[in-house]
Amino acid sequence: MIDVNAFPENPVIGRLDRSFSSSPALVSVHASEWIKAHNELGVLTCLKHFPGHGSSRADSHLGFTDISETWDATELQPYKELIDTGLAEAIMTGHLFHKELDPIHPATLSAGIITKILRQEMRFNGVVISDDLQMRAITDQYGLEEAACLALAAGVDLLIIGNNLDYDPDALTRTITAILLAIENGRLPEKRIDEAWARVQHLKKKMSRTDQIEGDTDTARQEQDVP
Repeated sequence: MIDVNAFPENPVIGRLDRSFSSSPALVSVHASEWIKAHNELGVLTCLKHFPGHGSSRADSHLGFTDISETWDATELQPYKELIDTGLAEAIMTGHLFHKELDPIHPATLSAGIITKILRQEMRFNGVVISDDLQMRAITDQYGLEEAACLALAAGVDLLIIGNNLDYDPDALTRTITAILLAIENGRLPEKRIDEAWARVQHLKKKMSRTDQIEGDTDTARQEQDVP
């Protein structure tokens, strides 16, 4: 969680103590140490909620969340610093609408925010993960299948469908069918799926290497304990 605590009464961030600090620089420092500590134990991390949920007045679990008048570009600083230092392994998007960044779609469904700002301007080439596509900031405006297709087209590589906010036993089947149809009719380029797959595979390889390092460390410790 690298949301800047820009609004202490934020119902989903500040009020729940889910931010390291109101200072973007301190958020970066604390997040860096948090990530390094997890990596030492073989755990990969994900930064969220891009481009920044800390200034919101609403909870994206519950409905449309507009940060157009409250968001500040300094909320991008922790992302930029962690990307530049190679500590950003994955980034989760927030279901956050900002009319100046994208006049139509929230961040999770926005090529302007994911591809232009995060990929091109901030030079992040790791895995982008959506927040839960069944949160009401999405479901109140889009169906699950449409949201999944829009998110992939915008640059998301992994889709989260928690299937607990609104349980649907056929959620995955319907979503997969919609994605395949979008590829077939040209709405979703197959190349975009290939890119997402490649990024996920790269992250899995890093996870395997991290697990191996942790395994070697455990073995060394055990050998040291042998009398």
